[in-house]
Amino acid sequence: MSRRLPRLDPLDRMLLAGDGTVTTLLEACTAEPIRTATVRVAGPATVDDLMRLTGSWWHPNASLLDLEPAEPVIVRRAVLRGARTSRPYVLAESLVVPGRLPGAMADALAQPGASIGRLLQSNGAETRRELLQVGRMRANEATEYLETRPDATIAWRTYRIQMGGRTIVLLAEMIPVGRLAGVVRHQTRHRRADLADASLHRRFRHAS
Repeated sequence: MSRRLPRLDPLDRMLLAGDGTVTTLLEACTAEPIRTATVRVAGPATVDDLMRLTGSWWHPNASLLDLEPAEPVIVRRAVLRGARTSRPYVLAESLVVPGRLPGAMADALAQPGASIGRLLQSNGAETRRELLQVGRMRANEATEYLETRPDATIAWRTYRIQMGGRTIVLLAEMIPVGRLAGVVRHQTRHRRADLADASLHRRFRHAS
């Protein structure tokens, strides 16, 4: 599996290569709260049952989970959006092994708006994240969720979260190339304009 990062904007590279919680990184970059909107969920059921009932609509490769025979999984698709702007930043798909999660975390994941990273944090779970693949591709069906053109370029990564030496979650995340950089540039222009207005206000006040 290739983990070599493609040529990307530094903010996109940081998001794809980072091993922290994606929601936290997004909030730091965008200066707005991030909400998780679950748009599709299925299971718990075996991968074979899910494929027979729903078809294979997820990107992570279930073979990387090293599942036991008849071990059930939950498959989720979610969009991470700005709470104020509703701008979509990340499309995330995950395969979760509920039997490997502590306590009621699996039940919590079934709730609308649940964030895997934040649930793990709130439960104080000791986890390890391993980056598996990174790359670029056309948006295609992701355009519906990321609000891009079908021929737009998006960057993606797959990684797994392990706990106690076993993989508990396998994820694929897709981001519109350059969107974060555009948001930061917009914020910078507004800050400069605000500073300029404040400077003019101080000059006017002193002059009067």
